[in-house]
Amino acid sequence: MENPFLAPVLWYFAYGSNMSTAKFTGGRGIHPLATARVQVPGWTLAFNIPGIPYSEPSFTSIIPRVKELVADYPLNGSRGKRRSTPNVLGVAYLITQEQYIHMLASEGGGIMYTDIELDAVPLTAKDREATGPMLKVRTLVVVPMMERVPWPLPSERYMQIITSGSRENQMPDSYQGYLESREVYPPPSSKRGKLGASIFLSIWGPIMGLMEKITNATMSSDGRSPSWVIWLVRSVVLMVWWTHDTFFAPVFGRGDGLGKDMMIGAPPLQRRLDLEGQPLFYIGEKGLCKL
Repeated sequence: MENPFLAPVLWYFAYGSNMSTAKFTGGRGIHPLATARVQVPGWTLAFNIPGIPYSEPSFTSIIPRVKELVADYPLNGSRGKRRSTPNVLGVAYLITQEQYIHMLASEGGGIMYTDIELDAVPLTAKDREATGPMLKVRTLVVVPMMERVPWPLPSERYMQIITSGSRENQMPDSYQGYLESREVYPPPSSKRGKLGASIFLSIWGPIMGLMEKITNATMSSDGRSPSWVIWLVRSVVLMVWWTHDTFFAPVFGRGDGLGKDMMIGAPPLQRRLDLEGQPLFYIGEKGLCKL
């Protein structure tokens, strides 16, 4: 695979919040040289990156669409109803290698994501004018050992960024409908639930804020975090979810939007091998588990 850092420019594939201009250009300060709407055949959207329970339970990645193992997704407000997942669509940004390094750093420098190269196909003739009939894109996927299953529900705030980015880029109506029908995390409504969420976030919020400061302060010039920072932050994330699963969820209710009947630690329908053909690991209630 060609080293992206040897090329003066490259195509970066954004499928989540980075589809939004306000996020990618306004928030990250990256002004692409060109853009095109593309799909990545054989891959689908996944909300399998653990965030913070009771606030931002999950973030997006993408996973291979293994035909016989592709999971269905729950419809918003209709738990139990399912629909097949489509190939992931998104925006391909033509950016410089310096901009790509900046983007990697803004996404944590390899703590939760790793970057890979995939084949993408432009959606329309207009998109093909910028990309040609096919293109190689770099994108980010979850580090296998940090995947959380079953997938926590994303927050309404996070999904609104994704859906607004999809509308802004005029993605096909069917795909916009898919995104808008995703179920989102409902904040606790009971006094007990609100109390638990408040206590949990008062403990872990400042700690995660400190982890962000350490990450930003130690980022290397290639957009990667030092190994000790990567393992420190990963360990803290594991502890965050262990605390949730072991103490807070049984007493105050779940902070990931999953019902009481969802068994954390049970392999999901999207069980598969990772990109190297090795068994996946995930964060369950017993800590780091192997599928």
